[in-house]
Amino acid sequence: MALFIPSEKISEIQRNLNIIDIVSNYVSLKQTGKNFIGLCPFHHEKTPSFTVNAEKQIYKCFGCGEGGTIFNFLMKQEGLTFPEAIKILAEKVNIRIDDFNTKEKYQGTSVLYEVNENASCFFTDVLLKSREGRRSKDYLSDRFINDDSIRKFRLGYSPNRWDSIVNKSKEWGVSTQVLEKAGLIMRKQNKTCYDRFRNRLMFPIFDFQNRPVGFGARALDNSLPKYLNSPETPIFNKSKTLYGINLAKESIIKNRKILIMEGYTDVIMAHQYGIDWSIAVLGTALTREHVKLLRRYGDKAILVFDADTAGQKSSERNLDIFIEEDFDVSVVLLPENYDPYEFIVKRGKQRFLEQTEKAYDFFGFKIKLSETKWDMSSVSGRASAIDDVLSTAMKIPNFVKRELTIKRVAEEMSINENILRNHLAKFKPFKNDQTSTNKLYDQKSGNLNKSKSLAYKAEMEILGIMIKRNDLIERVETDIGFDHFTDERLRGIAEKISEIYSHEGHVELGDIFPMLDSTEMSSDIVDTISKQDSLERSSIVSQTDNNEKALEDCIQFIKKRKSSKGLEQARKKMLDLDKTKDYGQEVDQLLTSFHKESKALHSLKRVQHRL
Repeated sequence: MALFIPSEKISEIQRNLNIIDIVSNYVSLKQTGKNFIGLCPFHHEKTPSFTVNAEKQIYKCFGCGEGGTIFNFLMKQEGLTFPEAIKILAEKVNIRIDDFNTKEKYQGTSVLYEVNENASCFFTDVLLKSREGRRSKDYLSDRFINDDSIRKFRLGYSPNRWDSIVNKSKEWGVSTQVLEKAGLIMRKQNKTCYDRFRNRLMFPIFDFQNRPVGFGARALDNSLPKYLNSPETPIFNKSKTLYGINLAKESIIKNRKILIMEGYTDVIMAHQYGIDWSIAVLGTALTREHVKLLRRYGDKAILVFDADTAGQKSSERNLDIFIEEDFDVSVVLLPENYDPYEFIVKRGKQRFLEQTEKAYDFFGFKIKLSETKWDMSSVSGRASAIDDVLSTAMKIPNFVKRELTIKRVAEEMSINENILRNHLAKFKPFKNDQTSTNKLYDQKSGNLNKSKSLAYKAEMEILGIMIKRNDLIERVETDIGFDHFTDERLRGIAEKISEIYSHEGHVELGDIFPMLDSTEMSSDIVDTISKQDSLERSSIVSQTDNNEKALEDCIQFIKKRKSSKGLEQARKKMLDLDKTKDYGQEVDQLLTSFHKESKALHSLKRVQHRL
């Protein structure tokens, strides 16, 4: 990824931050010696394996293998690009980067956030301060939505005119093309522009960074559709956006639970009653992208949908996605004729929370739903119910959980387990996309497996040693030189380490952070250094001997790799000479070189074994 912010500015940001302060906003950390440990925010675990090193300003999870710098952590946790993460962290330490060409500005998205912000403020002002907004204000009052909630969720009203936003564009200094790109206006065939939202109660939709990305709008007359969302734009994608996530995120992280509802007013009323870990999908379509986003913040999802048949069907569809993503999920079935909003208003916070406490797990929900689908007193109805439960159970990616669930189906549905297992042949086990990815990782260490070349690993090991032992940098330069690095990215980092050391007399990991915008490379170098630290702690050999021995092995590997190439070239040349029958002194020289290279390669296995 090309950088759009100077490396000097990135280094300045890093020097003014402490990774402990940032990570502590998402993970409860406990100090153990020089390190801090906690439960990994990137995968579900009960025993802490997530470690943050304050001295090196890096993090590493020894469970799932995630690791990197403060920038990588924020990128992973919040789903940001590298420039976006830098921008957020720069604001925390009051470092200006406005004058730099960030990727966000380059892509032209910043003006879309800005125009949505202007539109949101305009709609709110019309609702709260104008006579024409009185009707929508009365509607909210009738729905028991108070002024605090109006301001918290920044609700508004779009005037019943065709050109309110079109006219405002002149005041905002933006073109109608920008308004159209943001989804705020539409264009007729004669190219005349008009407002998309008219005479509607406006619900601004924010992303997890609290940036306005779009709007939901409810008609206040008989206009159809009753609810209208912004179209897809460069900053608004319904499959990746959740209503209320900007306000609920902090509480979700704290409680590790997520309450998922169906409508805007459901969420607003839940927050108004203090149930501030509530969010909503935009419509009923929950996606895998949503689940992956939620995994950053919580460990358990509770689905609360309308008690009607449509609500239960949407719950069932959403349930399968959580099951396939191996995310702990349960379902609340509210009493008939209640939606979450009505239940909270009429029966109160405590009774609603009681409903969430007795939520059905996936098996209980499936059985409950089966009672409405089939005649459970008949053989065919019961068989259909069993098939329905199994169709979801077979989507569980975790083998142990799947086996335990099948056993539970047999016990609670009163069917012989062996017979049930013979019946499973008609169902195909769900294969998550993550399965193939996981094969690339060592489950114990989190290290990439041998899909990465030995040369890459050796060169990465050298980088780690250069950072840990500055006094060995000159030896790398003299013994092999940087030209022998086969990976151009690693060669660039090695040269940068040497450059900093020659000028400053000292170099550490933080000095090369600006070059680690690749998540993969950051994870690899953090993993390498963490492994080196672990070996030093467990070894009876001194740190000095450990590092020098490791460097010697890597240097020998690189030299012998070069010999291997020379050997192959010598062999090829001898074959060519044989074809031409051109024997003589040149053949003798090639044979001598061949045997020399062959002897040098004899000890290569020991080095390969280490890597």
